[in-house]
Amino acid sequence: MFRSGSQVTALGAVAAVVVAAGPSAARAQQRPETASAAAGWSVVAGMGHFVYDEPNVVGHRIWFGVSAVSPADGTARGQFLYRHEQSDGTLVAQGRADVTCLKVTGNVALFTAIVPAGEGSAQNHGFYVKIIDGGPRPDVIVDAQAQNGTERPPTHCIDPETEVPAEYPQRPRYPVLAGGYVVQAR
Repeated sequence: MFRSGSQVTALGAVAAVVVAAGPSAARAQQRPETASAAAGWSVVAGMGHFVYDEPNVVGHRIWFGVSAVSPADGTARGQFLYRHEQSDGTLVAQGRADVTCLKVTGNVALFTAIVPAGEGSAQNHGFYVKIIDGGPRPDVIVDAQAQNGTERPPTHCIDPETEVPAEYPQRPRYPVLAGGYVVQAR
């Protein structure tokens, strides 16, 4: 179910993200201020760019954008945007997914986003993302993906560093090269 970076490319599937600047980006940057004002809310919002350095995806450019909230009852809602380009700029994939889970502890956000049925070519595709808000230092992203199976992937939060099955390679941490994220819990 989970794929390493090389498996993602080999299968012609999506790796990470879009987030073109625009109204969605503006909303993503506004939500932390409004949503986190109420006690018990968790928030992750922002856009970031990083570059893969795993086998078969060395130099691939990835963009992730997210705007998600979770009130005290633990439900989550939000949008995740992704764009994945090869090192020469050729588009591999881009699209959106619905955030189904968000957990924030300190400066770390874990979230899951599932590509809706009928959205693009990625069927039953899940993104499992960990964002570490670096404050004044660059943020860090760790991601894992479940893709294109016959069943819908898990919708609960999965830490891509510690909860991916042992038979899959350890997921690397990638520094955010441009952009950034706000991670808050109240």
